[in-house]
Amino acid sequence: MNLGVRWYVGTDVHRFARHAAWSLFAVMTGAAACGPAGATAAAPAPSAGTVPRPDASARPSTTPTPSAVEPETTAVEPEPDPAPVSAFAHADLDPDNDQELGPPPPIADCEAKLAAKGVRFKSARIGVGQKVDGVPMCGAEQVVRYKRGPGDIEYSSSPLLTCGMALALADFELVAQEVAQAELGRRIESIDHLGTYNCRKMALYDLVSEHSFANGIDLRRFHFAGGKTADVLRDFRPDEDEPPEAGRFLRRLANRLFDDQVFSVVVTPYFDRAHRNHIHVDLARYRVDGSRPSQ
Repeated sequence: MNLGVRWYVGTDVHRFARHAAWSLFAVMTGAAACGPAGATAAAPAPSAGTVPRPDASARPSTTPTPSAVEPETTAVEPEPDPAPVSAFAHADLDPDNDQELGPPPPIADCEAKLAAKGVRFKSARIGVGQKVDGVPMCGAEQVVRYKRGPGDIEYSSSPLLTCGMALALADFELVAQEVAQAELGRRIESIDHLGTYNCRKMALYDLVSEHSFANGIDLRRFHFAGGKTADVLRDFRPDEDEPPEAGRFLRRLANRLFDDQVFSVVVTPYFDRAHRNHIHVDLARYRVDGSRPSQ
């Protein structure tokens, strides 16, 4: 028999007893069902101090709504760390400007930076020549005559270079002396080069050469303390697996110049016959690794 007993809050025994007696009386006398035919008996109002048991249908759902469901997450591989930048880096590493033409833009305080590197130089002027669609195809705004650098290397003639290329040449000397000591156990005293500034296209390609902007140099022969030399034409020997030690020096130097980002472009006899007698280096906006055999 349902005695109509509800859930209660509190510990008031007398109140509980009164309410239970009233509920039992209502069931036995039919008072709770009195009323017109078909009418639903009204539930008695709870007495003061009681809390009705909540209707199960009114309870909040324990099933999460779509908005409350935690979204599934997919594990994302972390981005690889960027390649470390060498202390000697001057190469243009921006992939978005590879198609841009013309001389390099001036570098702020470039001559002060040359002086800070211990470079002896002289300011120079070559102007700019013919333009195509407003872009100079020859010359550059910021040029110096390179006299002596931190590696204390003498050149067959003072290179005429953009100021940025002169900064790179200063760091080239430091790298070259490191490689010479490691491979030959002696330092470089002088370098013969084949030129820097020459308004022309590349010998084998329909492209403007960086020589047109005084932004490159061709290295032919290295002279070391004690009289030893490393000549690119004689010693590089691209078709041999094991060249003489002078050839190993040349190959190792070319690898370092590209890998350490000293220059954007490094081209050796591995690349083509036009470079069989020299190593070409420059600061083009694109990168070319011609320091290794083609795959």
